[in-house]
Amino acid sequence: MKIMIVEDEENIRDGIRNLVDWNQEGFEEPLLFSSAVEALVFLETETVDVVLTDLYMPVLNGIEFIRMLREQNQVCEVIILTGHERFELAREAIALGVKQYLLKPVTGQTLLTELHKVSREIQERMRLKDWVDIAKKKLHDYLPVIQNQFWNDLLLGNLIELKKIKERAEEAEISIPESEMTCLAVQRKGEQLERDRITREMALRELTEEILGEKYLGALFYDGMEMVICKGRISRDYVEILNESVKHNFGYSISIGVSTAQKDATNLRNLAREAMDAVQSIHEEDVISYIYYRDIENKKKERVEYPYEEERRILHEIRFQRLPDRNLLRKFLEKLLPPRYSVEKSKMLLLQFLLALVRMADELEIDVATEFGKAEASIESLQKVEEALERMITRMVSEKEKMSRRYTEILVQSARNYIQEHFADEELSAEK
Repeated sequence: MKIMIVEDEENIRDGIRNLVDWNQEGFEEPLLFSSAVEALVFLETETVDVVLTDLYMPVLNGIEFIRMLREQNQVCEVIILTGHERFELAREAIALGVKQYLLKPVTGQTLLTELHKVSREIQERMRLKDWVDIAKKKLHDYLPVIQNQFWNDLLLGNLIELKKIKERAEEAEISIPESEMTCLAVQRKGEQLERDRITREMALRELTEEILGEKYLGALFYDGMEMVICKGRISRDYVEILNESVKHNFGYSISIGVSTAQKDATNLRNLAREAMDAVQSIHEEDVISYIYYRDIENKKKERVEYPYEEERRILHEIRFQRLPDRNLLRKFLEKLLPPRYSVEKSKMLLLQFLLALVRMADELEIDVATEFGKAEASIESLQKVEEALERMITRMVSEKEKMSRRYTEILVQSARNYIQEHFADEELSAEK
């Protein structure tokens, strides 16, 4: 069996190669590549059975590399080796069919254990003579991913023609009803724990499918919440049972937003937005646990629409030391400024955003008193508001970067001191 190692650091690449007696374990001597680009060029004319790849590499990272392998229909098993334990990357890797995700430093025995699992799967695949059966098996294995991608494309507006929607639904083995459809947006109340999040999402999905029965069409994690697509109208009985079942089985409370019911799958994106609007109208302190969009529709028309999603994206960029895209800030401000609202209403909304920036600056321990005063004056006169807010955001990002560099320097120096003090310790490892 052929194996490929893709790792940009030469010493790690050679170290992995020397961990295992490849011939004894049924593999040819590994093919070594210092970048994913080199590996892809090789795979244009050759094939391998197993790919061991790092995640963080220049030009093309591991996730992008695996995605391109799948797009090229490369029939190979992938093992990820990385020094970064990040659940969102593991989630992406799982979606791309990766079954092994190992953290560096890895021992020879750990790697061998995973290689033996992979070897057995490859041998099983080799024993299948009928390539049609192999294709069917692969399709079945990837069916949940295909179905998830179908719903995701539909909700994002990537599928808008009914004919194309029906073709993709058939490929995903999803039966799109001719009758009405409804969306449920399910959001957990209280603090969100990152640990075991994927497991909890899957458990919630299984429970929802069991309660809704034949009304359940599919579900996916969408824009920070669980979006459930249903056949027909969903009565309050179903919603109340789901709410109580989650509380009883999982020990936490949820909020549920229920869209209107509409025919035609092309309306599904609007239904999802209705469900999200409904669930976001429920606050933490509210006694109610669910609400129907039709109950808030009239009130929604009367109240001011603040672009919370754009604000969240801007604050997210600042938190991660990036200057928000200028177009993003401009479009955000356009939703707050006259003539969309009156002058006084616009000032109130702009101050709301300014205070959100101040709260973040306070949280990050950054002094923005000068910038705040200038921005407040710009808002009062509605002159050069964008320029004033940009200055404040630039100051926050710059200070955050300085703090991050100082913290990194402390960590690096601590690591160097530890290495110098314990260099002779035989048990000293990268992990330690």
